[in-house]
Amino acid sequence: MTSTATSHATRVDLFTAIHKAIRAGLFDLTVRAGATDWSDPAGRAELGACWDAMAELLQSHTEHEDNHIFRLLDGHEAALALPEDDHRDLDDLLADLADRFATLRTGADPAAGLAWYRDLARYVGTMLHHLHEEETAIMAAIWQVRTDEELVACRARFLAATPASVTRTSIRWMLPALDGPARLGWLTGLAAAPEAVRESVAGVAEQVLAAADAAQARTALRLG
Repeated sequence: MTSTATSHATRVDLFTAIHKAIRAGLFDLTVRAGATDWSDPAGRAELGACWDAMAELLQSHTEHEDNHIFRLLDGHEAALALPEDDHRDLDDLLADLADRFATLRTGADPAAGLAWYRDLARYVGTMLHHLHEEETAIMAAIWQVRTDEELVACRARFLAATPASVTRTSIRWMLPALDGPARLGWLTGLAAAPEAVRESVAGVAEQVLAAADAAQARTALRLG
């Protein structure tokens, strides 16, 4: 078991980093929703901005998994255990939350706001179990049948299909959610990116990280 865990630690992982970002974003959204004064238009608008960004990220992430990551198991026995039905259930829950929030934006309704907050928390609970299964069972199955080169190519395909707004949201949540070594490794991997891309990431780092960590990010991005 130890040798397997060690070998997996060195493999390309398509889930953990972005899932850390999703967890961080969902937790923050849930706390904000619980603290929102639903009778205050400014409070609803502030929560709405957070909700819009998170919902867009969640929808995009599901599409990446369905269209790219899960396809790595096509033709293999492990494909029978893919959680695509879970995605449909989660999509339905997310759509219900979106429809109800659209109504909540239009006027003060504290009772409906509290009910929405509770169902958001229920959605988050369901999502946490789903993310765990993907990071453990599904990623392990992919490692059994695919090389790291194939995983890198898969990641390049779904990143190329990612809207810029989703990329910004992902980075905003990912940078503070990653442990130091993982964050440094991710940033170092961007060192060959165009300077405009690196400056953009560094700008986000300055907004969401402590000063020392943001400075380290600039160094890792070879921005001096």
